Amino acid sequence: MRQKTVMTLIALSILFTVCLLQKPSVTPAAKSVDLDIAVVGHAPVLQGEPRFHEIELRAMISEEITQRYDAVMIMPSYLEEAAERKYATVYRKARIPFFFIGSQKSVEPFLDPNLSYEEGISVSNPTFAAGMFYDGTQETIWLFGEGIERPNRSEQLQVYQSIFQAIEQSRFAK
Repeated sequence: MRQKTVMTLIALSILFTVCLLQKPSVTPAAKSVDLDIAVVGHAPVLQGEPRFHEIELRAMISEEITQRYDAVMIMPSYLEEAAERKYATVYRKARIPFFFIGSQKSVEPFLDPNLSYEEGISVSNPTFAAGMFYDGTQETIWLFGEGIERPNRSEQLQVYQSIFQAIEQSRFAK
């Protein structure tokens, strides 16, 4: 009986050690997230969900975007154009979140039609992305990856996971 107890304890110790040594996954756990995200520019390369759909910036003006997508991501090479006057009302009327990837500015140049991207206020800490959501009564603003000047792949994936969670939360606010 004593030998069985010792063998059981050894087996459990080995099992516990193996579980602790397993390397955590750096892929966002978005498989359970059912999202359709419009991307202005090249979509990030991620495994599994969500579904990314590359669109032209001018497509944001159509009302179809709010019915078809859960959120919009605007990639770095389109930030200046996305801050143009004609898009300012889109961000407030769409009632879906917008994420400005690689923006080192606050969201003001995107919301204020009289402010260009260059004139926008720079954030004090480097960020990976800024986001905003207006539900008709309240505005929510996010900064992702604060304090990380050059995020590595693992940090980027964690930020994307945080963005997916923010999108999920905004779906409940509608």
